[in-house]
Amino acid sequence: MTEDDDPLSPEQLSALRGPKSPPASLEEATIARLRAMGVLRKPGLVVRPLPGLLALCGSFLLGLAVWPLLPALNPGDSRPQFLLLLYGEPQRRPGQGHRDEYVAWARRLAARGQLTGDGELTGEVDILKETVPVEGAEEPLGFFVLRASDRAEALKLSMGCPHLRYGGRVELRPFVVRLGPS
Repeated sequence: MTEDDDPLSPEQLSALRGPKSPPASLEEATIARLRAMGVLRKPGLVVRPLPGLLALCGSFLLGLAVWPLLPALNPGDSRPQFLLLLYGEPQRRPGQGHRDEYVAWARRLAARGQLTGDGELTGEVDILKETVPVEGAEEPLGFFVLRASDRAEALKLSMGCPHLRYGGRVELRPFVVRLGPS
């Protein structure tokens, strides 16, 4: 085969042999489409995932630390409050696992905004006015302050208290705060 046998003209042949770029409009359209599909990024944009991931994890952990405090920071919560009093010595003496159950239960309620306070009553009792002692009267051992939409919800929350599983007695009483923070 010789050049004379070739059906292409010499100009057409030289156009095919040399390096040639596609039209600029075709290249721009292709790049725009690939960027829109997320295949290409803008030049100079470097993705550094580690700092972003660390910031995200830090924010999550901070949220976990602050979340239980939110009910206490929201005095405008108008739901009724209930005092859950714990009486009687549990059948098993509190060991670390036993105490961990109380803590886990309380933290679950606090995280949902259903527990606003708790305490263990310790030390001697100071009686301010002597009366006739009531035979067999029990001293409360501790308490939890619950927030619930109504008495039925408060009773349901109280039924999950670990104190009941260990033979203790639990008393639920509604109360109203008369003096707020000034």
